[in-house]
Amino acid sequence: MAAVAESWLGYSWQTAREVSPRVVSAVCCQHVPRKATGRIVNELWVLDCSRSDCGRVRVGSPRSRWWPRPPRVAHLYPPGTPYWEDASSVRRPIREAWVLFTGGDQAGLDRLVGRGRRFARIADPGGILDARLQEMARTGQERADAGFWRAQSLLALLFETLHAAESQGDGTFTLVSAEAPDDHSGELIRNTHEYFRAHLGDKVTLAAVARHLGMSSSAFSHRYSEQAGRSPMASLTAMRIELAKSLLLRGLKMEAVARQTGFFDAFHFSKAFKKCCGMSPSRFRRDSWQSAQ
Repeated sequence: MAAVAESWLGYSWQTAREVSPRVVSAVCCQHVPRKATGRIVNELWVLDCSRSDCGRVRVGSPRSRWWPRPPRVAHLYPPGTPYWEDASSVRRPIREAWVLFTGGDQAGLDRLVGRGRRFARIADPGGILDARLQEMARTGQERADAGFWRAQSLLALLFETLHAAESQGDGTFTLVSAEAPDDHSGELIRNTHEYFRAHLGDKVTLAAVARHLGMSSSAFSHRYSEQAGRSPMASLTAMRIELAKSLLLRGLKMEAVARQTGFFDAFHFSKAFKKCCGMSPSRFRRDSWQSAQ
């Protein structure tokens, strides 16, 4: 194999150490294949994304099974997880990207690694994780410490992406939302949400939305539910609740919040809020204000 120049971009932040979760380091690199490593243990959370064939890895014990590391598969390791990598069989340059961060348990990522498992394996057919990590590494390379909050926002998007992963069993997940879209995938959802945002405080009916989009009510409801995974009115309610949270935190009275978010009255609003959030609006406001003090 011809010699390959190693290349990388990335940065390690020493900024805002009191923040958690917090991005610590992001790297996107290319290098020549290396023989089996010794035991690797990191005291931070690690998300390691294979951008090409990266060989194989075993996790937890030197007697564990080897897992292949094909392109667009990421491994998520909690702190203290031992693992061993082996790329001795790879004949091409290795391309990979990773991020080190704190607070994965606070972000709910322990749901992915689960009780008794040492890591999660995440198939990313659309390359969303790869794109996030590349942008994070590039931000650090170009802006250094000044890019911390941009990288931090990308870490939050990364968490959102990981929470969308669907379990396939045995600690393996798939980012189904990352599949390549068809010709008009997403257009119906975007147009529907634009209409919802413009009418959050109004009385909205399924027929009115369908008419606005030039569809029958049944066709609209079926296509939207199929693409979004929930009904149009469920999405409208969720958007109204999110607006309501902000209005509650601004100190508006319950009746005013209900009126501005399209609910019949304070009682109807409170009932919908509790069903969605598991607590009353007043408790949400009280708890949020207390946690901010």
